[in-house]
Amino acid sequence: MASRVWKPDLIIVDVEMPGVGGYETCRRFKSIDETAGTPVIFLSGHDQIEDRLKGYEAGGDDYLTKPFDPQELKAKVLHLLARSAQRGELKSMADFATSTAMTAMTSMGEMGVLLEALKNFNASTDYQSLAEAVVAGLSMYDLQGVAQIRTPEGKLSKTATGEASPLEESVIDHLATMERIMQFQNRMSISYEHVSLLIKNMPVDDEDRCGRLRDHLAMLAEGADVRLRGLMSTRESSRRGEVIEHVLARISDALRAIDHDQRQCRIKTSLALDEALRSFDRALLGVALSDEQDAYLSATIKRGMDSIIDSQSNEIDIQDRLTGMVTELQSAMEI
Repeated sequence: MASRVWKPDLIIVDVEMPGVGGYETCRRFKSIDETAGTPVIFLSGHDQIEDRLKGYEAGGDDYLTKPFDPQELKAKVLHLLARSAQRGELKSMADFATSTAMTAMTSMGEMGVLLEALKNFNASTDYQSLAEAVVAGLSMYDLQGVAQIRTPEGKLSKTATGEASPLEESVIDHLATMERIMQFQNRMSISYEHVSLLIKNMPVDDEDRCGRLRDHLAMLAEGADVRLRGLMSTRESSRRGEVIEHVLARISDALRAIDHDQRQCRIKTSLALDEALRSFDRALLGVALSDEQDAYLSATIKRGMDSIIDSQSNEIDIQDRLTGMVTELQSAMEI
C-alpha cells in the first residue's frame, strides 16, 4: 500500500483477516488518493446490521457473507466495475455541481437553499427527477449521501454520482424501518414513509450548524415525501382513468352491438309478420269457410299481429334511450 503507482480496479477484503482487519484495511485504501474511489467488497462470516454498518462506515461498497456462491461474487464484481466506470464519468459533473451549489448556498443562505430545493421538488414530474432533485438539495448544503424514494413500482436510491452502492442501499433499507431521525458519528439518517436520506458527512465539529442542518434536512425529506405522494396520486389517477376509458370503450362497443342487433331484430320481425299474414291470406283462399269463420280467423290473426306490433312499439322508447347512451359515451370518450 506504500506505492502510489499501483491502482486496482476493485478490492476484495476479508473482514476477519489476521493482524489488520478488513475494515481498517478499507479505511487505509480510502485514505489514499489513488484508491479512494476504488470499489471495496467485504467478505464476512457475519450478517448482522451492525457488521454492515461497520463496512459502510469504513467506506465499503458491498458486503458478501460466507460461505458465498462464486457466481454471486462474480455478479457483484461486474456490477461494481460497471458502476465505478459510470461514477468516473459523472465525477467531473458532480464536482462542478458542488462548486455551483456552494456558490448558491453562499448567496442564498441555508433557508434559501431549502426553499430552492422545495421549489425543485414541485417542478419534478416523475420519480427519477424527484430523486435527482433530492440529491441536488443535499449537494447545495455541501453534503454527501443517499436519497431513496419508495414507490409502488419499486425503489430508487441515488447519490450525486449515480446509483447508490448495494451496501448503501442495504443500510438505508434497514434504517428506514427504525426511528425517523438517527445519528451515528458523522452519519445521519432521516426517514419518512416514502423518502429516506442517509448523510455521510454531517459537520459534527460545528454543533450549531449540525443542529440547523438536522432541522432543514428533516423539512427537505418531508417536502420530498409530500411531493412523492402527489406524483403517486397523479399516476394512480391516470392509471384509473385509463382503466375507466378502456371499460367505457368496451361498454360503448357492447351497447352499439346491442342497438344494432335489436334494430335488425325489429326489421326481421316486421318482415316475418308481413310474410305470415300473406301466407295466411293465401291459405284461406284454399279453405272452404263460411263468412263468419273467415271473419273470426282474420280477426284472431289480426289481434295477434297487433299485439306483437304493440310490443315492438313499447320497445322503441328503450331502443331510443339505448341509442342516446351510446352517443353520450362516444362524446365523453372524445373529450
